[in-house]
Amino acid sequence: MNRSGRLASPLIAARIESGLAHRSWTVAGTAGPAVCHVFFVSQGEAKLSGLSGMEDVTLGGPCLVWLPRSLSGVFRLAAGGEGSSCTVAEAFASRIAADSPLAAHLTPLLTRIIILSGAEIAPLLKELSVSFCALMRETADQKPGAEAVVAVHLNLLLLYLWRGSGLTGPPGRHGGAGSTVQRFRQLIELHYRQNLSVEAFARLLGVTRPHLHDACLRGTGRTPLALIHDRIIGEAKLRLEQTELLVEQVAYSLGFREPAYFNRFFKRATGQSPGAYRRTCRSARSAVTADSFAAWP
Repeated sequence: MNRSGRLASPLIAARIESGLAHRSWTVAGTAGPAVCHVFFVSQGEAKLSGLSGMEDVTLGGPCLVWLPRSLSGVFRLAAGGEGSSCTVAEAFASRIAADSPLAAHLTPLLTRIIILSGAEIAPLLKELSVSFCALMRETADQKPGAEAVVAVHLNLLLLYLWRGSGLTGPPGRHGGAGSTVQRFRQLIELHYRQNLSVEAFARLLGVTRPHLHDACLRGTGRTPLALIHDRIIGEAKLRLEQTELLVEQVAYSLGFREPAYFNRFFKRATGQSPGAYRRTCRSARSAVTADSFAAWP
């Protein structure tokens, strides 16, 4: 940054290498420079803390986080975690969003906290890695046309955030059911490990439980409780597939006080116990690997 408190470049990207100690980034909010922050955690555990009016949020990689200028707090990546970070001048992000054919959707996105994880981000890992590598290269080399390349990849990141945020409905309906469902999905992302009731979510949204119930049914065909359970099951599947955590550890990490209840909850939703689901996934991976080697000349 220069002496005026502005970014010397409209976007600064950096790789976060795996380390033996945790790393922290302070997000200054409106008291600091007019910048937004993007964190891509490819592996490891991260935490958002000190957020105004919000409880601390623990995130498991892979995840993608957009923090608007208005948000203040600390983003911390645990030891062993890795990924990438971007600091983006708010004016530059606003210009990229405004120039997009989907400006009506992307511009409101810039003022919200967006967290994508689990099943939402799994299909995007390769594309995200490519975009962050391009951002790091172009901002470091500053070759002719660098800002144009940066603009393309920042626009892609905003589109991925928009798609995964639940804000893909028609713009301009901020008081309707669509807006309620969008805000509800964001609250689920922040609090799904905390075992909050539907009533508690409704209070956070400032609506009644019947209003939330009707909005979710109209917008998604699912009840609020079903949407909460969908998110928990999605995260449980990801952890069972991609980590070596014991089933009991997965249960505790998702906010269950009793692993036995988690087992019943998971089996009721998927038809398999967590252990059986993990074995099925491993068998499928082994079969794919065997087929790949068998195809070698």
